[in-house]
Amino acid sequence: MDQSFIDEMEKALMDEKTELLASLSTNNVAFKQIMETMDPGDSIDEAADTIDRKMLDAISAKDMNKLQLIDNALARIKQGKYGLCMKCGKMIPEERLRAIPYAVLCVTCKSADERRSR
Repeated sequence: MDQSFIDEMEKALMDEKTELLASLSTNNVAFKQIMETMDPGDSIDEAADTIDRKMLDAISAKDMNKLQLIDNALARIKQGKYGLCMKCGKMIPEERLRAIPYAVLCVTCKSADERRSR
């Protein structure tokens, strides 16, 4: 795999990581604001606040998972293993890595995993 492509992907991963960290920080502030403004006397507002809290938790969990995938991809770059399918060991096509820079499986292995999951 071309070094300029790997450098490009490393920059894309770092940019995405920066955005995610900013999003997590924003969500954390929003979560604190919801908690501070909750009025325990109103059950309708309490239900809405609970839904808001659960939604923020889900977003944060999804973002945290994506952050871990990005960190793993950055580690693979440092190890010289970036772009190799974790299942079959073949090169992941550049087009796939441009679309999903933290991809760990080639299209064939990912498709096989999805078929098994159904």
